[in-house]
Amino acid sequence: MAKSLSVGIIGAGPGGLALGIFLRRAGFDDFTIFDREDGVGGTWRINTYPGLACDVKSHLYSYSFDLNAHWSRLWSGQKEILEYFERCAQRYRLQEKLRCNTEIVSARWVPSERRWRLRTSTGAEHSFDVVVSAVGMFTQPVMPDLVEEEPFTGTVMHTARWDHSVDLRGARVAVLGTGSTAAQLVPEVAKQAAAVYSVQRSPTWVLPKPDRPYTDREKWMFAHVPFAKKIYRTRLWLRSESNISVIEHGSDKTQEFKSIALRTLEATVSDDELRARLTPDHPLGCKRLVFATDYLKTLTEPHVDVVSSPARALRSRSLVTEDGTELDVDVVLCATGYAAADYLGQIDVRGADDIPLSQTWRDGAFAYLGMSVPGYPNFFMLYGPNTNVGSNSVIFVLEAQARYIVRALKYLRRRNRSYIEVRSDVMKRYLDKIDSWMQGTVWLTRCSNYFRAPNGRVVTQWPRSARDFWALTRWFRAGDYVFEAPSARETISVGAQAEAER
Repeated sequence: MAKSLSVGIIGAGPGGLALGIFLRRAGFDDFTIFDREDGVGGTWRINTYPGLACDVKSHLYSYSFDLNAHWSRLWSGQKEILEYFERCAQRYRLQEKLRCNTEIVSARWVPSERRWRLRTSTGAEHSFDVVVSAVGMFTQPVMPDLVEEEPFTGTVMHTARWDHSVDLRGARVAVLGTGSTAAQLVPEVAKQAAAVYSVQRSPTWVLPKPDRPYTDREKWMFAHVPFAKKIYRTRLWLRSESNISVIEHGSDKTQEFKSIALRTLEATVSDDELRARLTPDHPLGCKRLVFATDYLKTLTEPHVDVVSSPARALRSRSLVTEDGTELDVDVVLCATGYAAADYLGQIDVRGADDIPLSQTWRDGAFAYLGMSVPGYPNFFMLYGPNTNVGSNSVIFVLEAQARYIVRALKYLRRRNRSYIEVRSDVMKRYLDKIDSWMQGTVWLTRCSNYFRAPNGRVVTQWPRSARDFWALTRWFRAGDYVFEAPSARETISVGAQAEAER
């Protein structure tokens, strides 16, 4: 009789929910989804700052197997996206599998039991045959390193920990950062605050976001015309795939997008000096692209000031920048992003030799297909290293990975196996391939971004098309794995070995 595998899933965001749905469809009913928040949705539950919306169109930022005919607009906001994932959890009966308000702080492989032991922040332990991390990339907010020269009497908060009790009406507000979050936040803050300082370390490339509500006719067609929403979503997907060359340094697509960004800047900002301060000096695409509707226009308003020097210190009621400028502020909003390259940094994961995954990844995170690491049997990841697609929807990648993991578990079930570990030689060849594909991309230009590890390797981005990722994960290749625990294990960092051999 085939062994029934138990599965522990860490994270109830889009990836964790997709995996739960596919597991149930495949007849795996012994699984639990843990999340430290009080419900599903992941980043769409955690983040609630004003103006938050997706930078991928609504019909593309949804599961292929559960298309939503009722999106209100081209790019939906946080509340609507969260409601979509909450409905999916209910529709596929995942509520009974959820353990919310439960933070997993450690995962340890127990060789004698051939099982993983998960420990929560309260000290409770749970045991599973297989563990899948679905915590994602954007879970650890990064706060700026501000020297508090005097006790600051105002409010400082990261956008990922938004405090809705803070009243911005009539306040003097500094927004630190120029990425997607800041581009969404600044226009909303400017509607309430008396003064807004957009404090930038460096300007960013901004592309127009021609957002609009869907018409009643469009929503009727999505709801009632057979295949209408599927055809529409496919068109969006193909259009996104056609933009893959934007990651190639100096490509025609990059130049086209740069021209659009420059024309948009010139048409919106008439002041020559301000326009110069808002013109980036880094190649387009080397940082995450920003799509915005009214961000640039807001920066030209009389009560909004662009400060071209990064924040350095706080005083009792002011923010001091590196060039010595002192800004009188009541509130400091940190749109300063996440430690995206520090995968699983908040969870102590230990594999077959009790080696912390953080040590294995000391030269930068890596994983076969973004899912498996040698030395960590029966452990998978969703949205792991090198899976952040540069031109398409991450939901597509999460679905591809979730389906692949279920195929691997179905293989174990058919063969009555209970152990799976990616081979070290397979991992090394894959890592070499990733690094080879990465050559010529804009991410390797002289540019500071969250994509790279301290040693310079790009560890977050997928250097090919979403279609290419789907092709690699379309089939489960048993030959890439071992299904028995090695009798003696040589501790090795695949990343360090690959680096040494180059």
